[in-house]
Amino acid sequence: MPFDLESAQKLQPVRVGIDVGGTFTDAVLVEADGTLHIAKVESTPSDISQGFLSSLAVLMARSGRELGDVGFLAHGTTVATNALVQNRLARVGLITNRGFRDILEIGTQQRRHIYDLWTPEAAPIVPREWCFEVDGRIGPHGEELQPLDERSVMAAAQDLAAAGVESVAVVLLFSFLDSSHERRIKQILEAELPGIPVTISCEVAPEIREFLRASTTVVNAALLPIVGTYVTELAAAVASRGVEVPVHLMRSNGGLAAAQAAAELPVSLVTSGPAAGVVGAARLGALAGELDLMTFDMGGTTADLAVVAGGQPQVRWVGEQNGHRVNLPQVDVLCVGAGGGSIARVDDFGALHVGPQSAGAVPGPAAYMRGGVSATVTDAHVVLGTLTAQRTLGGELKLDSDAAADAVRDSVARPMGVEVEEAAAAIIRVADANMASSLRVISVARGLDPRTMTLVALGGAGPMHGCSLAEELDMRKVLVPAYPGVTAAMGLLLTAVRHDLGQSWVRATQNLSNAELQPALDELARRARELLAQSGHEESGVLTFSADMRYSGQAYSLGIPVSVDESGVLTADAVSALEAAFIQSHRQAYDYVLDDTPMECVALRVSASAPEEPILFAATDAALSPSMGRRRIWMRGGWQDALILDRSGVGREPVEGPAVIEQEDTTTILFPGWTARQVAGGSMLLERVGG
Repeated sequence: MPFDLESAQKLQPVRVGIDVGGTFTDAVLVEADGTLHIAKVESTPSDISQGFLSSLAVLMARSGRELGDVGFLAHGTTVATNALVQNRLARVGLITNRGFRDILEIGTQQRRHIYDLWTPEAAPIVPREWCFEVDGRIGPHGEELQPLDERSVMAAAQDLAAAGVESVAVVLLFSFLDSSHERRIKQILEAELPGIPVTISCEVAPEIREFLRASTTVVNAALLPIVGTYVTELAAAVASRGVEVPVHLMRSNGGLAAAQAAAELPVSLVTSGPAAGVVGAARLGALAGELDLMTFDMGGTTADLAVVAGGQPQVRWVGEQNGHRVNLPQVDVLCVGAGGGSIARVDDFGALHVGPQSAGAVPGPAAYMRGGVSATVTDAHVVLGTLTAQRTLGGELKLDSDAAADAVRDSVARPMGVEVEEAAAAIIRVADANMASSLRVISVARGLDPRTMTLVALGGAGPMHGCSLAEELDMRKVLVPAYPGVTAAMGLLLTAVRHDLGQSWVRATQNLSNAELQPALDELARRARELLAQSGHEESGVLTFSADMRYSGQAYSLGIPVSVDESGVLTADAVSALEAAFIQSHRQAYDYVLDDTPMECVALRVSASAPEEPILFAATDAALSPSMGRRRIWMRGGWQDALILDRSGVGREPVEGPAVIEQEDTTTILFPGWTARQVAGGSMLLERVGG
């Protein structure tokens, strides 16, 4: 029987990525030959897993595949983020050393607003009455100053049970040097409080800085019953429907982890979905030859902004979620309350505001005809003709132009005394101003010049604002991926399994030897490979090491690569190379060095990554197809006659604006003085050719 290539390809496993957002759940399926299938369904805030399962079912129907054909399944989730933002957290109790029950209340004493004495700081997740002290003490050099008093632990367990806590966090002094007390407390609590999850700081953030370690551990404990349960139940539901591969979840560090590892460390999922969009944008940008990017992911509820430098997303080690500090690596994403569903309102003084309140998925913008009556950014676009009732969103959702006009008229036009078109244009201008200001925060405020970068417009609403934001920041290029409305879901399929581990390790470098440093790196490598093995990458994973370095007496450190060979063995000059690299980085960051001050290592880190999946999406070499016609749209302060094109009609030859380029998951607005053409990876590059 002759070999049938088409049949053979249909039998090969497919890869699926599903990203749950505040308004829509986006899903992508990639065939073995690179053929893409996408789905965009409304999110189900009351039960997020239903949106996930619905989008999976839609993908299978569109591709003609069976669930058993899925060879890889990745998920970006907002469960952890929503729980923190909405303060829907588990009741957490805290156990710490005697005399330290107020660690969360005291914090770092760093005020968010130095001169504001009235605005209160975010309340600690654990109230003081649920913080319990035990006797026992580890010293600053890892020595046991006082044995653990197990009777005090038993008493604390009884108090925790009486308080009705749903989760427990354990944070003891210097447990990153000797974790024996924390681990023994966990054993006792698991015996005394069966069914109550226990989080110990030495397993979450084994590093110096007591408050950051405590805050991170408590956030993890607060999320564990909620996110852990969601992940576990979702994995079981997917398996029961015939998917034979494990679910992988996107983590805040820009890497994937198997469901088991993600469920045990839910604090690592707090920026899951936004991180996927940045990773996807970075890889698609590199494919198009654009390495320095600002990513702009505008969905229905928020706009997520990030910087990619040299093809790599910028990562931070300390972040904040709803006022709670988290000391874990995370892609540096700035979230702004500006999305297609952002609500416009006029205050008592006649000023127009857009967001951060959002109509969300339910009821949604007025144009959705789902009960929404407030004017939103989406409604403004419908009034201005950039979104038309003749097309549908996501292939299914129809728009009502009369409902959109009524909402804009009632909410904005009448209170401001202007025509409905002027009111809609004002809504767009205010939304753009909010986002442009935030883009300057992540670029200009950090010494980066937006004019040397390319703006990547993502999300269902992003390409409608790309040209206007680029002009506001004097940028010349905007990159629009092939399916910008589902780029976060695509990013899940372009992301490698990754685990980041750190360990406090304070040593002066002056007398540091490889013999002392190597065992510490080996232990980190062992733990990292165990995590990679959960995803089947124990042998193929790549490990990179770094050290947090500072001058003696400094409060903050810089991450410096550690020189090792392919087998993870330190090079002969590793320590001197570490010092030289620190001096160079310090000069670059602060413009000075301290020649007579000793240097020290503060922490060691390892990043363990599986090999990246190749970018294999079916290419299109479309010649410019006949236009779909022309229509009047409001652009740059007035009505203009614009060319209307389907995205498939944009080929290698430039299309000149003004134009509206429509596709299933988004609409791209091309201003006059701009051109659009297709580039590598199926992306579309908008270039400013005018002034």
